[in-house]
Amino acid sequence: MTHARLIVDLDALAANYRKFRDNASGGSAAVVKANAYGLGMAPVARRLAAEGCRQFFVATDAEGRELRRILPNVEIFVFSGVVEGEGLIPVANHAAQIRAGPVALHVDTGMHRLGFDDPGEIPSGTEVRLLMTHLACADTPDHPLNEEQLARFQAFAARFPGVPTSIANSAAILTGVEGIGRPGIGLYGGNPYTTQENPMRCVATLEGEVLQVRKVVAGASVGYGASHVTGRDTTIAVVGMGYADGLPRALSNCGQAAFKTIRAPIIGRVSMDLTLVDVTDLPSVEPGDWIEFFGRSVGIDEVAAWADTISYEILTRVGNRVLRMYVP
Repeated sequence: MTHARLIVDLDALAANYRKFRDNASGGSAAVVKANAYGLGMAPVARRLAAEGCRQFFVATDAEGRELRRILPNVEIFVFSGVVEGEGLIPVANHAAQIRAGPVALHVDTGMHRLGFDDPGEIPSGTEVRLLMTHLACADTPDHPLNEEQLARFQAFAARFPGVPTSIANSAAILTGVEGIGRPGIGLYGGNPYTTQENPMRCVATLEGEVLQVRKVVAGASVGYGASHVTGRDTTIAVVGMGYADGLPRALSNCGQAAFKTIRAPIIGRVSMDLTLVDVTDLPSVEPGDWIEFFGRSVGIDEVAAWADTISYEILTRVGNRVLRMYVP
């Protein structure tokens, strides 16, 4: 029996996808790598396909084959550029990855990770299905590098007239960058921006079950290392999830959780399977109740900030033993 669950709101996912689709001049694909950012590739991809999505991006050949079994009639692009078998389209990052059949070309316009620098590197006769690049600072729309990258990409794309383009991740789609959108974090409810309010609907809620409720006196230490000492008589909810489930250990003594929308502090160190929450000021909490660690009451981007990371990492680290539940 698991004491941790991730509740995925597929209606909210669909609403987020429609927002991107309606804002992208070339329509919208979807990025479902890393098990759909930890939410579960099969139910996520099927719902997106039901909303009309026909182009998907994954990171690896193995992810592509898994998705092909789920959705036999969609286009699947593989970011790594390496594919085995038929039915997957590699995103070629250098000339050695170009093969017979359709390919997408990844153009390096300034991030300096993967990609082509010069259109002259492309062998003649290559069947180019898509040209794409990645904006390093799309989450900061007024960053000057965005315009520089767009100009470089347009110069490269001019050598391939009529080939569809894809530049826009979640933030860039909403900013109005042209081409086929390929949203990732925004689909799953994370904030695409670093300096603006989150325009997306909450998709994922992570909860842990209360295993025991303890009452300790003022001056008692709790958890490993005695890192928290109670300043008053305290009621503690012992929750059956920890860093093995993907709850960051960095939330020790600094994060918050919620019970029935009311927030409460995480106290002591987050351990492998257990986390302690100070519920002294909350309505009666009982064993069997569920505590939210991110979702509608505690935003995932807040959690990421407390843990000194980003929402992408919070989602993709949710452990395999956490039960995924899908609504509606």
